[in-house]
Amino acid sequence: MKKLLLILLSLTSIITYAQDLHPAVKAFVDAPGLHNAGVGILIKDVETEEIVAEYRRNTNLIPASITKLITTATALEVFSDTFKFETKVVMEGHLSKDSTLHGNIYVVGGGDPSIASKYNKQPNDFFSNAANAVRTAGIKKVDGAVIGDASLYAQCAQMPIWLVEDIGTYYAPTPSAICAYDNMIRIYVNNSADDSIARVVNTVPKTNLLDVKIINKDTPYRIMSTDFSWNKTIEGPFAVGKMQEIQSENPEPALFVADAIEQELKDSGVAFTKNASTTRIDQFMKSDSCKLLYTHYSAPLSEICRATNYNSINLYAENIFLHLGLRNSYTSSYPKSISSSFGWWNAHGVNAKGVYQVDGSGLSMKNAINPNFFVDMLIYMKKKSKFFPAFYASLPTCGVNGTVKSFLANTPLKGKAHFKSGSMERVQNYAGYVEHNGKTYAVCLMVNNFSCPRGDLRVKMGNMLKEIFK
Repeated sequence: MKKLLLILLSLTSIITYAQDLHPAVKAFVDAPGLHNAGVGILIKDVETEEIVAEYRRNTNLIPASITKLITTATALEVFSDTFKFETKVVMEGHLSKDSTLHGNIYVVGGGDPSIASKYNKQPNDFFSNAANAVRTAGIKKVDGAVIGDASLYAQCAQMPIWLVEDIGTYYAPTPSAICAYDNMIRIYVNNSADDSIARVVNTVPKTNLLDVKIINKDTPYRIMSTDFSWNKTIEGPFAVGKMQEIQSENPEPALFVADAIEQELKDSGVAFTKNASTTRIDQFMKSDSCKLLYTHYSAPLSEICRATNYNSINLYAENIFLHLGLRNSYTSSYPKSISSSFGWWNAHGVNAKGVYQVDGSGLSMKNAINPNFFVDMLIYMKKKSKFFPAFYASLPTCGVNGTVKSFLANTPLKGKAHFKSGSMERVQNYAGYVEHNGKTYAVCLMVNNFSCPRGDLRVKMGNMLKEIFK
């Protein structure tokens, strides 16, 4: 009898829940291609926090790149919109009368992901300014080396929380406390028509550190190397007489930066007794023999967050996320950043218990977050954060720009929805705000493991929103 009663109560709950669904939501979840999918939907009126539409809003799903909303919102709250990353050039040691520095020059990384980045609108003057600062200090010889200090972030060789096929790709370089050129190197290979031998003819940026072996074979392109190694083997079908560009991860950005500054100084006559090097563990500690020569400041965090969300830059998001770990520590790591981020939201009334964020960009499939958390966070930012203008400005406009330029482009919601998209294999998500009839709505749409074409799914998601905001 008790079992029968429980079954009847369960069925009644399911029927009532189905009846409570918004018609547009019901039509969406019943559509072909979504029968076996994981779906989570929540739309709330920001001012009243009234639920407009929802479906399994507490179900944890893979968030993909909408994770960047958490990363950027948390960073704005913790550091402010005017915060700037700092990279310092410091001389350590004694400068003798003959202009010899008996010691080292340190490049102390502060986590700036934007140095010489293609997304950075500032002039690319870091390397020339750093070299000028050394020369201005009167240094003509260094009885030591230029050392890149990347110890601010505990750096693993590769990201174990990412899929193997993502690691080291153009969209997923490993984060570092010192970054340059988006931590990527473009390698240009030419298969000579004279002798049919494929050779590296150029790299961008230029560096003498790389040692590349080319194997010309009829297989898919692949790059092989070991952790932090500048020795790379590239296999692939290099056609005779054709220049081909291969994008490769910079294996050690801190060493690249130290070497680039050393080369610029050598070109102007400054001599060194040791080659450029790097440290990833022992943090540079300022002493009485140290002198600050130059501080490079990034653009304000508001601009970096905007670039992160508009262009979905994974490297930017990871560096921002790792910086959160410095809130209560001198050095950062992923566990520290996770604790800092969720600790902050829990302390400010947004319940982060039961959700899992393991990286800053959303590349990891170990992330598991529900629409309820996203919407509550979005509402907090709109109603309580003094940094909301910067956060809102970081969101692309649907049908207009960024990664959502095509989404809702042919609907009345064009220009009225400000979303971050998140997509990876079998994942399609959107989160952000909709402005409709003088009101602001917080929206989170999450779909995992759909079986229809992605383009069809996007149309269905757009049609659902169009019906809800008629």
